[in-house]
Amino acid sequence: MKISRVTACVQVKKDFGTCFDFYTEKLGLVPIYGDRNGPYANFSNCKDGEPFFAMYSAKDASERIAGYVVSSNTESSDTLSAVFHTTDFEGVYNNWLEAGVVFIDRVVMGEGDESFNMAIFSDTEGNMLSLEDGGV
Repeated sequence: MKISRVTACVQVKKDFGTCFDFYTEKLGLVPIYGDRNGPYANFSNCKDGEPFFAMYSAKDASERIAGYVVSSNTESSDTLSAVFHTTDFEGVYNNWLEAGVVFIDRVVMGEGDESFNMAIFSDTEGNMLSLEDGGV
């Protein structure tokens, strides 16, 4: 068996449209399938790109998939943590900052040649996300 890629998925418990807008308007992801009305959408970094990120309505999934239970946790997200890698950390960081992304923290991880930038933020669902440079 050979796995060609993995898609990170956000489980949307609150407002699908608002979350969709966050990923398209603030992060600049391009929808490949679906729209802000849900219940599913996936995204790439360009119109002809392969999707690498997706989101789905937790309510819809629980109604369609027998045995699927949606967590009742509303204090913090337990649905996803994802890393967006870039070779232009400062450019992407500044674009997202100007678009209204609120970064929780920005740190340098590691030391010397092993170091890389990391900026942590959340989407509208409270999922912890990070922007990182390099190939880590």
